[in-house]
Amino acid sequence: MVDEQQLVVPGGLSGVEFLRLGRKDHKEACRQLAALSPELQASVCMELRPEVRIEFLMLLEQPEQVVPLLPEIEIGVMARASGMEDAAFLLELATPAQTRACVDLDCWNGEELLRPRFAEWIDALVEAGPETLEKALETFDMELWVLWVLSEAQIQVMGKEEIPPDGYFTLDGVVYFGIRDDLDPVRVHATAMTAISRNPAFYWRLVYGTIFESPSECEEMALRWRTNRMQDVGFPDREQAMQVYRSLDPERTPVWETSTEENAVALSHRVPRQLRGTLLGDALAGLDPARAAEILSYVLSVANAVAVADGMCLSDPDEIPKALDKAVRGIDEGLRELSKARAQAPEQVLESTLPRDLFRVAATRNPALRDRSR
Repeated sequence: MVDEQQLVVPGGLSGVEFLRLGRKDHKEACRQLAALSPELQASVCMELRPEVRIEFLMLLEQPEQVVPLLPEIEIGVMARASGMEDAAFLLELATPAQTRACVDLDCWNGEELLRPRFAEWIDALVEAGPETLEKALETFDMELWVLWVLSEAQIQVMGKEEIPPDGYFTLDGVVYFGIRDDLDPVRVHATAMTAISRNPAFYWRLVYGTIFESPSECEEMALRWRTNRMQDVGFPDREQAMQVYRSLDPERTPVWETSTEENAVALSHRVPRQLRGTLLGDALAGLDPARAAEILSYVLSVANAVAVADGMCLSDPDEIPKALDKAVRGIDEGLRELSKARAQAPEQVLESTLPRDLFRVAATRNPALRDRSR
């Protein structure tokens, strides 16, 4: 059953109606979609639930023009929602930044690299073909590749006169790979083959990295690169994220007169459904549109901080909406508390108080908001 928000395109159908038409009359849906620009096709796609977006993309004559227009963080969410068996299709069309975001979002739990999840993305890259895998060699951090190979294989460099251990394979007669008995060797073999045939410099950097680099230092560097990229798309590191749970009394809440935060996120042109019928949503409606848009961006940054602080899986299509629900619930409570304490209308409080501080006020008074169980 399709129950998405209704986006009606000029002179055409809504996103949901396109999907329904495609299920009844595939040819007609393709014909009507072909009349839309790639930008509008991408907008329609984003109106659908993550698990049905790939079905929508299959209706497009040139999905390769549309997938690169989707937000970077959505590719991994779409793959997880619809099933990793569809990930190869997305990766073949994705930009390097989108591909990298898949791993940044999906393969970390706090500061821990989830190697089995990374291996699933390698499987998808292998299925997508050598060209897609080749692009990923330089897209992913070298430290990630080193950590992954070390988790699945042993590497030995041997002279021509030496006898290699049983079960090891070589592509050059010098470097031998031994795969763990419980693993399929296809991943390592395909990756090594693509590297040595298409990017020899990468191949030898990878080999030397697995031999000489410290795994702990590799993981530390990989986490650092990932943290920096996540901050660029609005997700703070865990230490920063935990600031949303710092106690704050209403009478000590500072007045916010100008934009002082550096971590506000880019604002969607649509108000999230979680704000409908809330005190926060009503207060935003009472503000100047430009100021309301600015404040809403900080509301979304609170949701991102909650997601990181609570250890949510950022690629799970259900987790970020849960974080936004929690952020809105807390900001609502903070608005009520400060409206009463300051004898001001909610929109006045909202315009002069950081949404993060409103959440902190509520979390100080309401222990349920401080619950960070996953």
